[in-house]
Amino acid sequence: MLVATGSAWLVLLGSELLHSGSDRRSVVAGLGAGAALQPGPPSTTVLPSQVHVHQLLGGGAPPEGSLVTLPGFLAAWGLMLTAMMAPLLVPALRHARDRSLRRRRWRAMCLTTVGYAASWAAAGILLLVLAAAPGALTERTGARFALGLAVALAWQVSPVKQRCLNRHHAHPPVAAFGWEADRDALRLGGTHAASCLGSCWALMLLPLLAPTWHLGVMAVVTAWMWAERLEVPARPTWGVRLPLRAVRLVASTAWVPGRRPVWTGGAGGS
Repeated sequence: MLVATGSAWLVLLGSELLHSGSDRRSVVAGLGAGAALQPGPPSTTVLPSQVHVHQLLGGGAPPEGSLVTLPGFLAAWGLMLTAMMAPLLVPALRHARDRSLRRRRWRAMCLTTVGYAASWAAAGILLLVLAAAPGALTERTGARFALGLAVALAWQVSPVKQRCLNRHHAHPPVAAFGWEADRDALRLGGTHAASCLGSCWALMLLPLLAPTWHLGVMAVVTAWMWAERLEVPARPTWGVRLPLRAVRLVASTAWVPGRRPVWTGGAGGS
């Protein structure tokens, strides 16, 4: 998962550098390579697989050479998902491995990954539509981002957010044999994705709405989501929640001149 995540970030960075001098503003750019969503007037076009994503958002005919098709968006969304969410799948994969017979471990982990990815693929279309919604209120990209940020902050302090974070630590049982084992592995990936989606859907909108510095916003959001998963379950109430445990873990492993790192072991170590 770490290799996949690192590779996805390298591809996104390369795409950002490749498009840094270009004026094309596409959905793929909004996922990390260059632009915010551009909603337009309603469209009644039927949507086959070749229809541009811009038309899915009601934008009519897309600008020539500027947008991608729905399969292209799904590929870009998968890249973004790998970069941001793949490490959050590790607890579910560990659960699938530990609860499966040795001969079924890889199969169980693969099915868990399929369930997780399929759920997020469907969620990507919904998030794309939500990211286009502020365009009905204002045409200013800065104002759209500010609105998305306000929604994200409100969701962060809500009890539903904490309830979803708590669900991230709970996993359903996995059967040992037969089709029930395959079903449970798929369900494990789907329920894990549902808890992740419920927790961070508002945060995931911010890179899509950012008028500039898309990779920067995406990196900050990713670091925050990873950090808050380290917190222990808490009572679902309204309140500000900061991922202080991640800060303490980083501080405890940081190297300070004259101080022995706490993680050092071996002969003579504690």
